[in-house]
Amino acid sequence: MRPVTRGAPAKVWKLDCSPCEGYLRGDGKRKIIKVIPGDKDAGIPSRMEHVIDSHPQWSSTPEGIPPTPDEQHVNRIRTERGQQQLQQLQALAALREAGLAIPDEAMWLLEQNFDHRVIKGSVICNNGHDNVSGAKFCFECGVPMATRGPVGEIEPGDEETPLDIFKLDFKSLQKMCKEKGLSAKGTADVLRQRLSV
Repeated sequence: MRPVTRGAPAKVWKLDCSPCEGYLRGDGKRKIIKVIPGDKDAGIPSRMEHVIDSHPQWSSTPEGIPPTPDEQHVNRIRTERGQQQLQQLQALAALREAGLAIPDEAMWLLEQNFDHRVIKGSVICNNGHDNVSGAKFCFECGVPMATRGPVGEIEPGDEETPLDIFKLDFKSLQKMCKEKGLSAKGTADVLRQRLSV
């Protein structure tokens, strides 16, 4: 019998009864002619085969259980949507690589289909904190994001923008002191004095 838990019958269950398993598998029955449906979209025609007369939802392994018509419908829709989303992501990456602006309607469509982190991406501040693209200041340490330059080697004559330690919070100051081998004890003003020397 199908197991029932709190009124909900199990969708998949294992049989421990050999005669029941043989009956569902179709042991002792003659083979039947079964029409194997094709796929109109893929151009695969339907065909007829002699197959074992087994129960339509029987399989010897969980992976071989055929999907129900509802599951087939859902899987087809999810596959189509997944392919469309992959195409949209590829188009977004190509637009960004080319440096083109994304039209408002296209951005609206992308925001409907994806999380904003996927669309807008993230930017790392000078102290290594992850931030949402477009942020003016780091959400963790308060460093201005405008001071970030392009990633890559610094050309001769380019100077790195100095870090304003007076805008950093206490934890960032402690971290900088530890990185420079200085003592990280004391107030924020004491740590700033150590770093400025």
